[in-house]
Amino acid sequence: MTKRRVKRSAAMWRELFRRQTSSGLVTAEFCRREGINAGLFRRWRAALAEPKRGRGGASRTRGRPEAVTPSTTSFIDLGGLGSAGTSRFDIRLELGGGIVLSIARG
Repeated sequence: MTKRRVKRSAAMWRELFRRQTSSGLVTAEFCRREGINAGLFRRWRAALAEPKRGRGGASRTRGRPEAVTPSTTSFIDLGGLGSAGTSRFDIRLELGGGIVLSIARG
């Protein structure tokens, strides 16, 4: 049986990374179930995680992932910890693999 190449955009790879993380499966098992080459999966994850540095910035080479600069994240100012009369807040971050970080005040 001949395997067909699938061209995926950076957004599609990011969605696969998100699904793998939330699945709780190791990369090799997730890729096997999805029919994805695990080495290619790892190369794309590394390429999208860190921009390549070198002369002329990121280059686009056929068959290789394109380097992408990390997006700017927003800062959430929750006020000073000792502020009187502050409102209550709860933050819940689902980090994947069943790990949840919860922060609460008030």
